[in-house]
Amino acid sequence: MDLSGHLRAASSILVLGAALAAAPVSAEQGSGPAPTTAAPLPAAAALAPGAQTFRRDLAAETAALAAPTRDAIDGFFAARGYAPFWTEPGSGRAEALVAAIADSPAQGLPARGYDLPGVEATLASGQPEDRAGAEVAATLAYLAFAGDLSGGVVRPRDIDPEIDLRPKRPSPAALLALLETEPVPQVLQGLEPSGSEYRTLIAEKTRLEGLIASDAWGAGVPEGPTLHAGESGPRIADLRARLGRMGYAAPAGAGGDAAFDSGLQAAVEAFQRDNGLIDDGAAGARTISAINAGPEKRLSQVLVNLERLRWQDGDPGPRYFRVNIPDFSVTLRDQGTVLWQSRVVVGELKTRTAEFSDVMTYMVVNPTWHIPDSIAVRSFLPKLQRDPNVLQRQNIRLLTRGGTEINPALVDFTQYTPENFPFRIKQRPDTDNALGKVKFIFPNNHSIYMHDTPHRELFARDARAFSNGCIRLEKPVELAQVLLGAQGTADPAATFDGLLAGGKERRVDLDRPIPVHIEYRTVFVDDAGTVRYRSDIYGRDAEVFRALQAAGVALPAAQG
Repeated sequence: MDLSGHLRAASSILVLGAALAAAPVSAEQGSGPAPTTAAPLPAAAALAPGAQTFRRDLAAETAALAAPTRDAIDGFFAARGYAPFWTEPGSGRAEALVAAIADSPAQGLPARGYDLPGVEATLASGQPEDRAGAEVAATLAYLAFAGDLSGGVVRPRDIDPEIDLRPKRPSPAALLALLETEPVPQVLQGLEPSGSEYRTLIAEKTRLEGLIASDAWGAGVPEGPTLHAGESGPRIADLRARLGRMGYAAPAGAGGDAAFDSGLQAAVEAFQRDNGLIDDGAAGARTISAINAGPEKRLSQVLVNLERLRWQDGDPGPRYFRVNIPDFSVTLRDQGTVLWQSRVVVGELKTRTAEFSDVMTYMVVNPTWHIPDSIAVRSFLPKLQRDPNVLQRQNIRLLTRGGTEINPALVDFTQYTPENFPFRIKQRPDTDNALGKVKFIFPNNHSIYMHDTPHRELFARDARAFSNGCIRLEKPVELAQVLLGAQGTADPAATFDGLLAGGKERRVDLDRPIPVHIEYRTVFVDDAGTVRYRSDIYGRDAEVFRALQAAGVALPAAQG
């Protein structure tokens, strides 16, 4: 059962707990005289003296907590008639919780954030007067641990506003209600990200920790000029040794370890393919940098990407797009089947593509490029100040804010700055239009969409961060045809060609809107079950890892 199923199963318990928690505490329970307007505690929920004491002590232990947490705890125990939960004899619940928290670093979670020593000490007391304190301590530890499992340790937008993700973290009441649906270990397992990828990355984390402990990869390859097949030298021997220790064995041929032979070239190509690099067999700066990324670096990436999985909703939808920014790729799936995939170009460093999810609702054939003001003043204003005719050569129009077309030759652009530039700029449909033949719209706050591009040469590169933030597609026409076919179009290719031939801008609405998830996954599991690594092109992994460290997540060396 996934998290949503667990929460549905727990809903009735929430209702019962809320009703019972609303019952007043009687005057003899130590809270002063009962209000004269309060209804008496229902007879069916009458409390034994021990339960009354527990209720009073529970109220004292939770008095300083935030209202949602305090009310959730009281509602949870009210539904149980104020009987202990964690310390119930023979239940094993406290032991299960302690064991899970003790193992939390295996999932890249901060054990210190759940005060395990304090919980264990309180539970160990065993004194009746300490029971409410022990129950509250264990409950708070559970809420913190369960919340981190289901929604992440850190808040994405607190790290970077361009990580525009809003994890669905269940309320304290919902998390507590789950405890009445099945045993504690199963509850916690159900809160983990769904799918096999999370557990695969946990296994990869364990593997990397073993490599670190044994220094299995040894020394890296010294920086220097690109290494090519047919060359020889000590750096080539280092390259062969490092790749061999990483699992890309290349036994030396007749020329010895220092000769860049065909076997080593094949090993370099295999490494390049696995790491999203152009597999030309030459060991240049990007390839050497990836080879030299040791297990410590990769472990920090795995920790970050475990957190990213915890941020995800868990249900991308039956049909959805998934863009992976550092993999420079996009995939369209329907019921798990790949319908279409493509290389992409994403935003350059100063105009980084944001991470978010939204819904594609239409495409536009022969699109007009309404150039955003930020691009107009950054890219076009300096060009106009040098040469007012630059727009005409690119089939671009200059307009007033009211929409009146202006002749650029009649404007003195030197009087304008980015702050007072009064014009709008748009590029009409054309073979040289920056958006190409078609764009795909999923309305969002970041003004990001997918589109064609006349700059096809960029797709031959392995690092493709060149756009103003939007996502350029290598195979946009194929996508348009796939979407038309999904709507029952008899001949998608002919239909698209007909729309294109008209030369006019044409909007095509999608019968079934499609979720679009734009992600930043530098470690992921491919369809064959293999863990893949990509470069942290925007430095976002570094930002997230610093936040995780501040929360108590640590590499093995830092854990002592």
